[in-house]
Amino acid sequence: MTKILLVSTSPSVRNALNYLFTVILKFDFECIDFDACEDWLHNSESVNAIFVDMTEANSNPAPLISKITTNAQPGVVLAIQELKGVWGADAFEAGAIDVLTWPCNLRELSLRLNRRLPTPTPSVEQPHDVSWDVEAYIALRAGLTTAEAQIMRVLFAQDGQIVTRDALSLAVESRPWRYGDRKFDVHVAKIRKKFADTFDERISVETVRSSGYMLRTCGLNAFDPT
Repeated sequence: MTKILLVSTSPSVRNALNYLFTVILKFDFECIDFDACEDWLHNSESVNAIFVDMTEANSNPAPLISKITTNAQPGVVLAIQELKGVWGADAFEAGAIDVLTWPCNLRELSLRLNRRLPTPTPSVEQPHDVSWDVEAYIALRAGLTTAEAQIMRVLFAQDGQIVTRDALSLAVESRPWRYGDRKFDVHVAKIRKKFADTFDERISVETVRSSGYMLRTCGLNAFDPT
């Protein structure tokens, strides 16, 4: 399994990348702060990529990036900075293979990472008719768990259409649904309540008896953060 490490103190960066890597791409993802990174370097496990978030760094993280690139081989290092960030060039000189501007489109981020991994990951090459950023916004604002978010994104991709339990099980767990298994019913009930509490009637999920589940949204402005 592809392993990703994020060094960050920013909740927004951590939450968005956690959604991308654990829910969408189903990678092994871990986030640590800068102090913990020093300890990690002494006992570093093999990872495929390390993201160093510079958006809330109090000082130039180039020395840390240099240590990571030296100790974390063969993992690649990518840095993240704000639009007006000033440490991008330093990050490149320290060994970062790319510097991303935050906020960043999640699909673009995943594809940029995939082009830089020694062995590209097929799971990144997914259909892109659904916005990963909108998915992430819905899941994070509603407070969905990883399991709930994985179910939600399958239903969201089929907005207004019935998704059978078998199709849902194949998409989420890569196996057919077992008759009598009520796990999805339980998760969908929790998703329904969280959506009702968060979005009122703008987004809803219903159980279609003997068929499956259906998610409905109410217009393109349903997820306006304002």
